[in-house]
This record gives sequence, structure tokens and C-alpha cells, in this order.
Amino acid sequence: MFSVKFLTMLLKMVLLLLLFFTFISGEPLPNLGIYSPMNGEVIEVELGTAALITCTAVIDSCGSSLFWLRKNEFVERNDTLRYFYNFTNPCNISEEMSHWMNASLVFREVLEEDLSTNFTCKLESDEFTRFATITLNKTAGLSYSIITVCAVCITVVMAVTIFILVKFKVDVTLFLRDSIGLKCCQQNTSDGKIYDAFLLCYKSVTDGGLSEEDRKYLASTLEDQFGYSLCLYDQDVLPGQAVAEAVLDCIDESRAVILVPSFPDPELGSEVLSAIHASLAEKKTRLIFINTEQMEASTSGSFPEALQLLSKAGNSVTWKGGPPSSSFWKQLRYHLLAPQQAPKMGLLEQEF
Repeated sequence: MFSVKFLTMLLKMVLLLLLFFTFISGEPLPNLGIYSPMNGEVIEVELGTAALITCTAVIDSCGSSLFWLRKNEFVERNDTLRYFYNFTNPCNISEEMSHWMNASLVFREVLEEDLSTNFTCKLESDEFTRFATITLNKTAGLSYSIITVCAVCITVVMAVTIFILVKFKVDVTLFLRDSIGLKCCQQNTSDGKIYDAFLLCYKSVTDGGLSEEDRKYLASTLEDQFGYSLCLYDQDVLPGQAVAEAVLDCIDESRAVILVPSFPDPELGSEVLSAIHASLAEKKTRLIFINTEQMEASTSGSFPEALQLLSKAGNSVTWKGGPPSSSFWKQLRYHLLAPQQAPKMGLLEQEF
């Protein structure tokens, strides 16, 4: 008889062997048969392109075979053909253990004729035979009508967007500049200039020039409401300085020049106007030429030659006054660069 000690050792060895085979075998495999694709499955393909359809089965011995049929004919394994099949041989373990086998149906190019043909994956073994028949279907794409509708919608949206940008370009630019602070709507303010604009009055050839009250309103609105730093001839030019020299110095220190028609102030000499035009052309300083409705009604030939050149060199805005939200102020601010400092009224409101 076996001793108790020997039986105990034998039991331990059996347990170790069970643990060992459990470890190397992993999870148990499913039942034998074809698992993919499903019988009757419809697989979408794109015409004119390559396609790969894999048949996966569980076999119990290396004597089993897995292959593809087109209708009732065998698909060849010749990889030079337009369509063929290949398979992986998993027979690297004992035949008593079940394992996976794959057979792939390969299309170098899917043709229209393939859509009306049944392809069958067949599994044969000594004990059973399994089939999985599939059909191919063309990948559903966007119909012509849907593409047309999308193209029309995109065109309409682009047209409306362009119309809005052209029609309301002033409002859009000011909104982006003031509310969002978009850098593309304003140039770099670090240009060494002292003033945002030089407000220069000249004698109007008609009675339609701005009065002293209008000129004060123009300057105060730009400074107090919109934060522009202005160079004013009467305020910032030293007494006794030559007019032409003083005007050119103010232009050098300003980022833009605003020409304001006034009546009945003394007229700037034609030599001064010519010097202003030459300086603006050389330095590429922005020029905003303020008109009045009376000036627009006059013929251009009634203006001095130097004044005509200046009016053509800059952007023209018609004076209408009104509140800071009116179209005149929007047009004027659109042609000016963004101010280098925040509006004073805005700063006061933030403090409270």
C-alpha cells in the first residue's frame, strides 16, 4: 500500500499540473464552427477600391479546412488575381486542442459584378461542415440631390456673408476693434507718434464750413467719447512759429490728419496746402477730408488746386454732426486708426 506521505505528494503534483495547463491554455475557446461573418450578412464595400473580408472559425484539429467559394466555384489562392483568398495555419499545438483559424477573401478592386454574387466561407472537418454566405453592397454615398442642396446652401451663406460684410463693413470693423479688440482691425500703436490725429482747420470756399461750436464739438467728442489724442493748431503750436513749419511738425507727430472746413477763419496759404500734400504723400500719413453738404453741391473746379489734391488723396466724410452713435462718427472712426488710449468716458464709468 501507498503511504499517506506518497499520496499527499501525488495529489500536489496533480494540482500543479492542473494549474500549469490552466495557465498555458488561457480562457476556454467557444464551440466549434464559423463565428464571423454571420450567414446572410451584407457587407458594404466601395466600388473601384480594395476590400478585405475575413472569415474566422474555431476548429478542433489540423485536418479541418477553411476556404472561400464564389457561387459554387472555389476561390483560388493566387495573389496575382483580382480576387483571391489566403488563410493562417494555427497548427502549432496538439491536434486534440481546439483553436482559431482565419481565411481572408481579398479584392484588389471591387467591381459592379461582385455585388450580385454570393460569396461563401466554408469550414470542413471530419465530423461536420459549416457555411457562412455573404453578399456585397455598395457603400451608401450622398445622393446628387443632397450634394446639390448642400452646394446651394453654402453658396447662399457665402453670398449673404459677403453682402453683410460689404454692406455693414464699418459697423463690423468697429465692433471687432472696440468689443473684441481684434488685432487685424487696428495697427500697432507703438509707432512713436504723440497724437492720434492732427485736427487742421482750413477756410472753406463756400459758406458751408463748420462753425466754431461745431469744431469744438468735433474735437471734444473725439477726445472725450472715443479716447483720441488730438493735436490742435491753436492749442499745441507755439506762438510766433512759422505756419508751414508748425503744421509739418504736427503732421510728423500725428498718426492721421483731419482737414476740417471752417468759416470764416483765415485761409491757409496755397504753399502751406502744397507742403501738407507733399508731406502726407512722403510719410503715407492717413488723411480724412471732412466735407459739408454745401461743399458737395459745389463744383470741384471752385476749389484751389492744392485743396483738390488733398481731397483726392484722403478719405472723404460728410459732416452731419449728431450723437456719437450716428453714421458720421462711425465713418470718421472707421478711417482713423484705433486710439492709443481708452476713451475717457469709459475709464470714468469703470471707476464708478
